[in-house]
Amino acid sequence: MQHLHDDALALLALGEEPAAEESAHLESCEQCRSEISAYGRVVRAGRSSAPEGSVPPPAVWAGIHQALNLDPALRRDPLENERGQEPAAGAGPRASSTDTSQPVSLADERRRRRSGAKWLAAAAAAAVVAGAATWGVVRNLEPAPEVIASVPLAPLPSYSDEGTATVDLLPDGERELVITSSSADAEGYREVWLISPDITSMVSLGEMDGTEARLRIPDGLDLSAYPIVDISDEPHDGNPEHSGNSILRGQLDL
Repeated sequence: MQHLHDDALALLALGEEPAAEESAHLESCEQCRSEISAYGRVVRAGRSSAPEGSVPPPAVWAGIHQALNLDPALRRDPLENERGQEPAAGAGPRASSTDTSQPVSLADERRRRRSGAKWLAAAAAAAVVAGAATWGVVRNLEPAPEVIASVPLAPLPSYSDEGTATVDLLPDGERELVITSSSADAEGYREVWLISPDITSMVSLGEMDGTEARLRIPDGLDLSAYPIVDISDEPHDGNPEHSGNSILRGQLDL
């Protein structure tokens, strides 16, 4: 399916009536309708925060151009001509497009709105880029978890998997058990346990879906009393007890 061009989507978000073929396409294309809705949110945000009839200063386009690493040929602000028509400070109100003393052709109006649409599309993309960059900086500033203990997990008889278990102390004070395994195969489902050295007591931390799991360790649980990490193969029988069929196991060196 041939989707609508970005310029057309932006123009529709700005309020332009769709052509017949555009209307027909939108009736059956959820993707294009969603993109128009996303552009519309940008339009509403801009209109709610900008004075009526205002045009962003050149520095805004310069920032968008730099953030998106656009081609030098696109360095010129697409609203430069429109900005040059704004009245100087203290001047009278700007003539509207309906003023008969300054007639505006439909083609000119279309070009003006299309240049605004291009600016809007670039601004929306720049906002996404800037947001992602900001989130990356914030994440980089977060302290890394402290590794309390780790151990390789060895396969039990009839299994050949390999794995690791690491206990992380998170910045919020919580502890997390990070499990990796070379395989996710099981007859039923995989469950992760912490077991006492004499194998008489155990605590389930939850299921392992895939080859990696991150499971919170209950507050107050003494790891020295439950240092053995065990991954078992559990049948779908509703029984919460350990099946007795272990795939991987290792003892944390605390």
